[in-house]
Amino acid sequence: MGDIHHIKVMYDWFKYSVTKAPPHVIDKKEERKWKLEVIEPYGRCTIATRDVQEGEVIFVDHPIVTGPKQTTDLMCLGCYRRLESWDNYQCSKCGWPMCGPQCEGRGYHPLECRVFSASGYKPRRQDFSEEQYMYEAMLPLRCFCLSTTEPDKWETLVAMESHNALRRGTELWEREERNVVEYLREKVKMKADEELLHTITGILDVNCHEVRSNIPGTREQYLIRGVYPLCAMMSHFCSNNTHHTLMDDMTMVVIASRPIKKGEQMSSTYTHLLSATTERRKHLRYGKFFDCMCDRCADPTELGTYFGALKCSQPGCGGNILSTDSLLPSNDAPWACDKCRYQVSAATVERLNKMVYWELREAGEDDPPKLEAILRKYQFVLHPQHFHMVGIKHSLSQMYGRVTGYLLPELTEAQRMRKMECCRDLLKVLDVLDPGISRLRGLTLYELHAPLLLQANRAFQNTAITRAVFLSQLREAEGYLSRAIYCLKHEPVSSFEGEICKIATNSVVELKKWIKTVTTLPDSHFLPEPQQPAPASTPSQEDLTLEALLKKLEEQ
Repeated sequence: MGDIHHIKVMYDWFKYSVTKAPPHVIDKKEERKWKLEVIEPYGRCTIATRDVQEGEVIFVDHPIVTGPKQTTDLMCLGCYRRLESWDNYQCSKCGWPMCGPQCEGRGYHPLECRVFSASGYKPRRQDFSEEQYMYEAMLPLRCFCLSTTEPDKWETLVAMESHNALRRGTELWEREERNVVEYLREKVKMKADEELLHTITGILDVNCHEVRSNIPGTREQYLIRGVYPLCAMMSHFCSNNTHHTLMDDMTMVVIASRPIKKGEQMSSTYTHLLSATTERRKHLRYGKFFDCMCDRCADPTELGTYFGALKCSQPGCGGNILSTDSLLPSNDAPWACDKCRYQVSAATVERLNKMVYWELREAGEDDPPKLEAILRKYQFVLHPQHFHMVGIKHSLSQMYGRVTGYLLPELTEAQRMRKMECCRDLLKVLDVLDPGISRLRGLTLYELHAPLLLQANRAFQNTAITRAVFLSQLREAEGYLSRAIYCLKHEPVSSFEGEICKIATNSVVELKKWIKTVTTLPDSHFLPEPQQPAPASTPSQEDLTLEALLKKLEEQ
């Protein structure tokens, strides 16, 4: 029957990707740690062929092609820099806005440039609207061009899943018919089969990854999308066991975020980790065309985090309101209290979540008091670890210490304590939903160390702390920094996370020196250590009757 699942195609792509990877990322002679198998209902899956330790590089994946997202700001199609105006410079051949003549031959732009130039159609800003997205057809066009320019890439691309049967007739299909298929065939005069173009858009819908990368030599970032075949082979789980990061050359590096046993599936996540089951499953059903049945989705408590739970409002109850069937494809199962069985409709829960969402949108990203007010407002409605509450605390953990009026040296003691509390509450959730290596964990640990270190040093400067407590707090901060470095060390140096890792690496060296110094300072720099109480006398064996023991305890 041959290779009907295109397994060999994907192995060949891995060999190609290894040749494109920076030499320090992966040992090109190392034996592959995984294999591809077809396991229903998942389809092709990536299976560990040996025990893989946390932090091990599993594979590198080079993109088949990259391009703009469906909706995006005006950008250069050569280097992906953001552009201020359509009219500053346009490609001399095809008319698309660019940085300048130096970008006309860069990246993948020559693919669409030849097609637009041959068509005689030059795009204009007024050709696009909220209904006709400016760049939606660009990546499908680039993919189609690979069929004649790079047949090996084309073979790998068409070996990926499109879910045409599930997509056909949907709102998404109709939009792509108008914005991609008709646009390319009628305006750009492409001689392309309509069904093939729909297959390409389906492959992109199902398999694309968002690409966030720094522009070398600048502090700018671009957000585009790319097709990473090996990453697409990993099954989705809402609590996954891999972590991927993007190098500056757009090579994807996939590492084990926690230990993976031989025979276990290597998994990634296609949704936002900090969203609740209903939101994740809707995104997966309408964007990726499957119903997630993972352990997290199957458990109404979301592995004991109560990430979507409401508080029961019935007098004297104090229970948690949870979905009665979190795997129902329609997501409309009633919700019920786990104590008194009081019921709430799924529609009511959805309206509540949307209401909180819009309040958070209006609150903005630089006003901690507004977020604190929303947190207080819903404290008796939402579970303390409800995804909105955790999301607010995540925002507060970043705002305190970073936004104007709340910079770290300006924070009151209460605000410093609040920042630490928000960080710790977020880490509690991550310990369950995303244990091991993650960007969010690394950044949160870095945010946690700063107020603790500031508080400890201020107490030391005011001779208001004992040596033992001071050393304990310094070592705690050192531990947070070291763990942050461990989580972020795989990030490219040019990224924000890479910069934080570099700062943390320098800081931990200085902190170790300071800890060593503190151990040798004179006692006059510290509060006296409290006197240890004399140990209570231990009853002899013959005294250990219940009556004698109770009497001795009363005497102490």
